[in-house]
Amino acid sequence: MKKHLDSRSLGVEMLEGMFTSRKLFFQLGAVIATGLTAWVWFGIFSAQTTESMLYVLDIKQGDSQLIVLTGENRGPPVKILIDGGKDRMVLNALDAALGNLNNKYLDIVIMTHTDLDHMGGLVEVARRYGVGLFISNGRDASSDAYAALKEVFVERNIPSIVLLEGDAVRYGDSILSILSPNQALLQNKEVNEASLVAILRSKDVNALFTGDIGFPAENALLKKYRDLSADILKVGHHGSKYSSSENFIAAVRPLVSVIGVGKNNYGHPAPHVLETLELAGSRVYRTDRDGTIRIPLTDEAPSASAKITADNAGLLATAARILTGGYKESEIMTVYVREAEAEKLEFALVPYKECSFRMGGTPKRSPVILNEVAWMGAESGATHEWLELRNVSGKNVNMAGWQLLNENERIRLTFPQKTEFAKQYMVLARDAGNAALKLNAELAFAGSIRNSNEGLRLFDNECNLIDEVLAFPNWPAGNNSTKQTMERTGNSSWANSASPGGTPRQENTGHSTVPYMEPRAPNASPTPQTAQPPTPCAAGKININMAPKEKLVEIRHIGNARADDIIANRPFASLAEFRGKVSGIGEARLADIIAEGKACAE
Repeated sequence: MKKHLDSRSLGVEMLEGMFTSRKLFFQLGAVIATGLTAWVWFGIFSAQTTESMLYVLDIKQGDSQLIVLTGENRGPPVKILIDGGKDRMVLNALDAALGNLNNKYLDIVIMTHTDLDHMGGLVEVARRYGVGLFISNGRDASSDAYAALKEVFVERNIPSIVLLEGDAVRYGDSILSILSPNQALLQNKEVNEASLVAILRSKDVNALFTGDIGFPAENALLKKYRDLSADILKVGHHGSKYSSSENFIAAVRPLVSVIGVGKNNYGHPAPHVLETLELAGSRVYRTDRDGTIRIPLTDEAPSASAKITADNAGLLATAARILTGGYKESEIMTVYVREAEAEKLEFALVPYKECSFRMGGTPKRSPVILNEVAWMGAESGATHEWLELRNVSGKNVNMAGWQLLNENERIRLTFPQKTEFAKQYMVLARDAGNAALKLNAELAFAGSIRNSNEGLRLFDNECNLIDEVLAFPNWPAGNNSTKQTMERTGNSSWANSASPGGTPRQENTGHSTVPYMEPRAPNASPTPQTAQPPTPCAAGKININMAPKEKLVEIRHIGNARADDIIANRPFASLAEFRGKVSGIGEARLADIIAEGKACAE
């Protein structure tokens, strides 16, 4: 059963002490009206009607957000605190943000996860504020701060509940829906991936809160939800390079992005994340530069919104700041969603699907082709492998999100945003042996081009097959003595280069120097351009067409059942015919059999 905290019956259930049930409905108004001291009542009755507001609190390196929702029927507002930074700094930030609304009571406190820079300050909040309800993902921690937080909950009799994917908190026209974690992410070894992710949908504005999630949780959200769009994004993990992927930001498409960050040694926020948000046309605000950020949750234009400043915070808030040591008035920047929308910044972010080599299809061979493959790369060394692309369109090609993969996907190069193929040639070099530097390559790839059974496929960002290179188990150019490269000829066939080092960024000089085998699709038998006579079996090798079963089983990957298959399907023109005729022999096992050198076909 999913939990929905609703505004109709919270008080009754609270009085019955049944907060741990997953079937409860909660009355937020009754929480406010339960167990308050006399001076807090004064704060409620003296509070002025306020508009719904989101505050991203400046608590240095850490996260804390405050949601204030307009009270129903001109009643007191509902206040929800998400995380509290690492220490008592959150108290001063709350004082400055709430002003005359600060009656030392919070209706709901949410802890996204147990990292100190998100939950440490909640210990001080729980000691100094009345808390109606505490929400977490239920995952424990062994830290002293977490133990202190649990102790305060017991001392102050603060009720708590666990919410996960599919649960929700509803108040009036606003609903705070929990999107993550599910049970799998909750068990992830990385505590960040188990962060509570919630989206606030109000009448006018949506805001997405992402805790410290990284790529795994982002990908899970993309797979599960068709609509993740939000006007406001609390950027995940302080803008870490391990979060805010292009696909996730493209799905959210925020008008306003806010980053809770302070001085740190982690590189937060990462330049790549800032660039991604810029390409998405989002206005970016950071607490380390802008201080506490206030965003009205209304559909009104800036000129129609009431100006709120810390100067009119009121007597109660002033006294509270003196008591808590918050003498210095904090600067609060007000940001309007509709103002950001009116700017209409260009959305230039290119989302992309994750391709697989096995997708295949018929290659378009346009607007880009694989033009040259430097197997073993250069005369100077085996690590100097590179590939050359050719722009055959005569126009600039936006290759953002395109992907180059080999058959085992150890080579997986995703072209970055703003990859513009404006020239005729582009060189991609293996990230080893300074090959990328020496070739002045546009991009570097990890992994290496293998000696046999290699395949390369180039996909666009929608996983349409653009071009491919599929080779016979031994590349025609794969000769360690010559280290020659393969070049695309005018008719899109392949030949060995006349130059051992290849011709990067130059017109091809294709000149075949060895018998050439036509490219083949995976699992297909090779078809030579010119039939070659069978190679006699050398002494000591096992002739698969003549050997008895007891000899066949000496070959790698050949057991009794496969030996019977070989005998039943003989003769074989080559070892390559094992594919399709011998059960369980695919590309990888065939490569192992050939590399072992025991077997032959005569």
